[in-house]
Amino acid sequence: MKLGGQIAIVVGGARGIGEAIAHYFAKEGAEIVLVDLEKMKPQLDSVAQAIQQQDGQALAVAADCSDPLQVNALVDDTIRRFGKVDVLVNSAGFRGPLVPVTEISDQQWDDVLLYNLKLVFLCCRTVLKQMMEQKSGSIVSIAGTAGREGMALRGSLCAAKWGLIGLTQTIAKEAGPYGIRANVICPGGMDEPDLREMYAERAKGLGMEFSQLEKQVLELTPLRKYAKHEEVAKAALFLASSDSSHTTGESLNVSGGRLMS
Repeated sequence: MKLGGQIAIVVGGARGIGEAIAHYFAKEGAEIVLVDLEKMKPQLDSVAQAIQQQDGQALAVAADCSDPLQVNALVDDTIRRFGKVDVLVNSAGFRGPLVPVTEISDQQWDDVLLYNLKLVFLCCRTVLKQMMEQKSGSIVSIAGTAGREGMALRGSLCAAKWGLIGLTQTIAKEAGPYGIRANVICPGGMDEPDLREMYAERAKGLGMEFSQLEKQVLELTPLRKYAKHEEVAKAALFLASSDSSHTTGESLNVSGGRLMS
C-alpha cells in the first residue's frame, strides 16, 4: 500500500475533493484525521463511517482551522494519539464574492484570504514543527485555476491562491533539507453542483448566459470536460506518497489541459 502506516490530516474532509482524498488515502493504508467545521460534523462523521465500513481507519474532528488555537489543539491531539503526522492535506476553501475588484469589501477580502491562505499557513506552520522533528512529511494543498491565472470577478480568490502557491514553494525550499515535500494541485472546474452555481452567478456578473460561459470554459479545455473529485484525489495520492519522492514545490495541473504551464 502506498500510504501504509501513515497518518494523514485532511482539512476540509467533509465533502468534495477532501472527502475523495480521504477515501483514496484510506484505501492505500493511511489512518485519516478528518477535519472540518462544527457545522459540517454530520457530514464529517458520515465520511469517517464510510471509510470504516471499507475497513479503513478514520477519526472525525470538528475544528475551525482559521483559529491558531484550534489548529494547535488539533495537531497536538493527533500527535498524542498517533505519535506523528506524515501527510497534511489542505482542502478547505471559500470562493468569496464574484464582483469586480472595485466592489470587493474589506470584510470580503479579509474572509477570502483568511480561509484560503491564512488557514493553510496556520496548518502548515504547526504541522511542520512535527515533520521537522521526524525529518519526513508531505504537504498537499488545493489551489485551482485561480492560482495560475487572473480571472475577472475573482480578484480576492486569485490573490489568495497565488499566495498559496508562493507559500508552498517557500515551504518546499525551507523544509526540503528535513526530508519534507510540499506541493499544490490546481484542478480545473469540478464536476459538481457548486461549480454550476458559481458559473451561473459569474455569468450574470459578466453579462452572459450560463450556457455561454460554460461553452467558453469547455472550449478552452482540450479534454472538453470537468474534473472529477476522484481524478484530483489520485493526483493527491501521487504527491503524498513516495511515488513523487523527488517532487517538491510543484503545482500539478489537473485541468483537462486548460492550464499547461
